[in-house]
Amino acid sequence: MLTKKYFALVLATLVSVVLFSGCTMQTKPTRFYTLTPAVDSSESIQLKNSSTNNLVIGIGPVKVADYLTQSRIVTRIDDNVIKRAEFDQWSGSLQDNIANVLSENVSALLGTKKIVLHPWRSFIPIDYKVTLEIVRFDGKSDDNVTLVASWVILRDRDKSIVDMNRISIQENINVPAGVAGIVSAQSKALGRLSAEISQSITQHSME
Repeated sequence: MLTKKYFALVLATLVSVVLFSGCTMQTKPTRFYTLTPAVDSSESIQLKNSSTNNLVIGIGPVKVADYLTQSRIVTRIDDNVIKRAEFDQWSGSLQDNIANVLSENVSALLGTKKIVLHPWRSFIPIDYKVTLEIVRFDGKSDDNVTLVASWVILRDRDKSIVDMNRISIQENINVPAGVAGIVSAQSKALGRLSAEISQSITQHSME
């Protein structure tokens, strides 16, 4: 009888340990991140002096590489190995986040508030349409962030391509460290991409 009670006690203890461990693992909080607008103020002043403040700019569609189409944030271990964070996630769609931040940046750089996101109403008189494809957008926590993207800018009135380009941007990760530092550097890299696109629109709008 004592033996049965002993085994029952051991079994109950093991079950308690497993349940406690499971609860402990589940209580670790998930951290959520978002990209933010980041443009160089001197570039903004320079571009605002042009005739771009009345342009209507359409942003999108924006396409991101398949490995980025998920909620978990991706970091780079080396050229051929990536890691998906367990408790660090985007607060929403990365694709939508990029489109929104790009529109904020372009608006600040060109000095126009007439920015619309794809899909827009057919009756809106778009001057330039920007389509974007993100090929790579990740980083190493102790190194830098890499953004590789290609874009096409179309003049809407005659559907002509005024610019088609591809760029690779690297941004150092400073502070804060870890995933927060990566996301901050990604925002800065997206700001530099926005400046390239805005500069192209400025040049062609003066032709």
